[in-house]
Amino acid sequence: MKQEKSLPSEIFYSLFSLVKPRKAQNTITTSNEWESHILPHSPIQELAPNLWHVTGILPASGHPPREMILYKLPDSTLVIHSGIVLDEATMRQLESLGTPKIIIVPNRIHRLDARVFKQRYTDLIVVAPATAIPYVEQVVPVDAIAEEFLPQYGIVCHQPIGIRPQELAYELPLPTGKALIFTDILFNLTESYLDKYAPESKLAVGILGASGFFGITRLGKMFYMTDRNAYRQWLESLANNITNLQVISVAHGEPIVTNCTQKLHEAAARLNTQ
Repeated sequence: MKQEKSLPSEIFYSLFSLVKPRKAQNTITTSNEWESHILPHSPIQELAPNLWHVTGILPASGHPPREMILYKLPDSTLVIHSGIVLDEATMRQLESLGTPKIIIVPNRIHRLDARVFKQRYTDLIVVAPATAIPYVEQVVPVDAIAEEFLPQYGIVCHQPIGIRPQELAYELPLPTGKALIFTDILFNLTESYLDKYAPESKLAVGILGASGFFGITRLGKMFYMTDRNAYRQWLESLANNITNLQVISVAHGEPIVTNCTQKLHEAAARLNTQ
């Protein structure tokens, strides 16, 4: 797949791919390399039956927090979306939920911890969207294409329309309904979320037009969106066709667990006025 080096979006993607872990000790082992990736994070928190999330704090001021999703399959193994390295006590808690089986590296930016997850769990199946594979494989080999591999587990892969090819949205079946997992094409950086996890970043993300609402950010419109009307219609289609939607997760922001369909309609409606 040819990488579009000349696009202005390449500069944007590259800038947000520069976050690095702390340096490991001189004698590198799997253990101390894992430890070098540990950054502040929340406890594992349940969103719905078989679905949990963790909020991770990046070291540089101005970066919004990031989200990891843990999803239990019917065989009691785990799918990890946008993996975040956790301290050992929290990793033991994660493992008590189920054996990690699949890690989804959702796009070229959210790959920081993918390699050390594969080192820790050598049988872990690394999955990425087709369009992201050349970039993900710069840090870790990819075992399967998300669009081809995940449907066997009941996971529906939605290809965004009106967005530059970069990521998918994942519809997960839950015992009580559905969850919809986005990465960077929607944010939900509420004031309370930023106050809790990254108060020093509030000014920066506000200036960048990324806080205080559920929707695509100002930078997302500039570098991700290719057709405003098509993207709006795609969001409306998700809202209209996914029944009993109980959870929406985004890579940056507070998960939504109430009025999810209405929130999708609101995110779409914002594109009519901005």
